[in-house]
Amino acid sequence: MNFAGANVTIPFKETVLNFTTSLSESAKKIGAVNTIHFDKGKVLGENTDSVGFYRAYTNELKSLENKVIVIIGSGGAARAVCDTLITNISPARILIANRNVERAEQLVGHLKKSYNYDNAVALGMNSTALQQAIEEATGIIQTTPVGSGRYADQSPVAESFKFNSEQIVIDLIYNPVETLFLKQAGRAGARTRNGISMLLHQAAFSFTLWTGVTFPMDEVTPVVMKHIKQRTQEESA
Repeated sequence: MNFAGANVTIPFKETVLNFTTSLSESAKKIGAVNTIHFDKGKVLGENTDSVGFYRAYTNELKSLENKVIVIIGSGGAARAVCDTLITNISPARILIANRNVERAEQLVGHLKKSYNYDNAVALGMNSTALQQAIEEATGIIQTTPVGSGRYADQSPVAESFKFNSEQIVIDLIYNPVETLFLKQAGRAGARTRNGISMLLHQAAFSFTLWTGVTFPMDEVTPVVMKHIKQRTQEESA
């Protein structure tokens, strides 16, 4: 059909590895693909999430250097986030929470093997250990779909979980623009960010990969913002 490529999203970022001809060094190390590029019959796998995450939240991430960070989720997005954190800011500890603790443990093992990072710990969701971790962490990054679509009326953590005003809380969801999770954190005074900026920056990298043209960020951003706000209003009506 003459496509230059495509984006890949939850829950296929790891599954699609099996359908690529080759992987970029970044995609190999992360173990997930969010962008595929077709070239002369080959299917090339790339990961633009890691770069997109770093470019979107550079200022926030600088404040998390050598701090304890909680990551909710252990899929492809979580892998890209871990890549950014370990490569750029050297967290004191990364606590990975997932409903399936085995999946979180697999990611912990991956970080040790691929990054020689020994300070990652797996936790279960809604466990006492996670509740304590969220209270004590400086950074909390939510990478699951809970809070959007059919899960829009849910938060990945219980209402009883306590945030604080010293924290940076990022939710990679971009529709709605403020999830229940971000509202919980915001009520405690935490510095919150949604996923719109990462959406744009990972797309910019993918766009240039497919077209060879620089992504027109200044033109695209207001259009995307308007569209997402309209969608949020329609879905909440």
